[in-house]
Formats: sequence, structure tokens, C-alpha cells
Amino acid sequence: MKSALLYKMTIWTGPTYDEVGGKGVLTIEAYFKVALWGSRGRNRNDYLPSVGVPFFQDWVSRHFGMFVPQDEIKVRFERERPAETEEGEIIVDFRVMTYRGKSISAQPYPREIIPLDDHGSGYDPGYVDEDSDELVSDGSEWDDGDDEDEDYERDEE
Repeated sequence: MKSALLYKMTIWTGPTYDEVGGKGVLTIEAYFKVALWGSRGRNRNDYLPSVGVPFFQDWVSRHFGMFVPQDEIKVRFERERPAETEEGEIIVDFRVMTYRGKSISAQPYPREIIPLDDHGSGYDPGYVDEDSDELVSDGSEWDDGDDEDEDYERDEE
């Protein structure tokens, strides 16, 4: 009988100098854990990196105010293990290593959860719940950009 597999993925970047916060040289690591059904190759090569890398970039941007290009992000997997059932969320733990001269310190950050409502949809940092009222901070309704009066030109390459 086939079972779901427990995936453990590590995403990291660094060492890089923290110009915004002045904390020194940083290595930022994220540890993702989730149990999923489906093709091991598809989950490893397509699905989990498509969720993890944008989530990692968004987290680094929110916490450190810096953008990490995709080519500076490394992704590795541990060996999968059988799991009882598929999970509905990805658990993410972050650790930031700070280097100042010969001194090294590691700081854990609070655990984050990525809900998996639709397997294969990827991570969307701009997701708006369909049930919520789309109101901007001043209480007015969200402008969806569908103004028929405006001319729209597309740059073609």
C-alpha cells in the first residue's frame, strides 16, 4: 500500500551583508516540513520549490528589507520518509546566523505556517481570501483596475 511521504526541504541564502539593518554578515535558513501524496519527483522538483522559494523571498523582504534573487537561493531535500496522511499545511522554521568577526550567533524566528488549500497552486503573497471584503485601509472598496475609459497599451518585445 502506498503512503504519503514526509518531505523536509531546506532553503537558504548567504552569507550576505545586511546593509539595511547593519547586523553584519547573515546566512538565512528556512526548514520546510510537509507530508504529501503524489509523485516524489514532481513534489521535489516542481511543487515544493515553487511554494518555498517565493515564501522565503517574501519572508526575507519582510524581516530584513532586502530582496534575494532566485539565483542566490539554494534548495536541498532530506530523504523522504513514509507518512500516515497528507497534511494541510507546510510548517516552516527560520534561523538566521549572524557573523561578526569570529563571533557567530544563531537566532531562531517564530514558526510560520503555509496553508495548502489547493495542491499545486504555489505560494501567493498577495492572496486575498474570497470571503473577505476587499477594502483598502481607508475603508473604500478595492479598485480592480477595470476602467473601460482608460487606454491600455502593452509593450511588445
